[in-house]
Amino acid sequence: MHIQTKFHGLRPLEDADLIWLEHPPLLGFSHLRRFILLPHAQDSPFLYLQSAENPGICFVVVDPLLWVPDYAIPQGDIVDLGSKDEWAALTLCTIDPSQSRMTTNLRSPLVVNKTSRRGGQYVLSVPYPHQFSLTPGEGSHARLNQKV
Repeated sequence: MHIQTKFHGLRPLEDADLIWLEHPPLLGFSHLRRFILLPHAQDSPFLYLQSAENPGICFVVVDPLLWVPDYAIPQGDIVDLGSKDEWAALTLCTIDPSQSRMTTNLRSPLVVNKTSRRGGQYVLSVPYPHQFSLTPGEGSHARLNQKV
């Protein structure tokens, strides 16, 4: 089978490539459940989270640990995905070209079981910011200490 993607054209798709974001679904996109991860660019920390159901829907995501080494998801916030060592977390990025600014949502990560490839978008009980700056020179880590 093949999938049409927003930035990578037509790509082959195996069932093993799919990530199912179902419980809870992606906020604002509950009608979309199947996604794949694609590279953003060589040596880039970013990935594309491409909908397998709608080629026009694609998000930029990142591993939050690359910016916040002590980022931690409380075990009690995640339901039915096993223990912490079985998870992978990604956060959705927002790009504001008018301000040359990029942020990521640390409050509502995508958490996926690495084996079953099933997961969802969870709103954490920890007051992480939902607009953590990834733009160099904006003092991202100082802003994290405020836990907006």
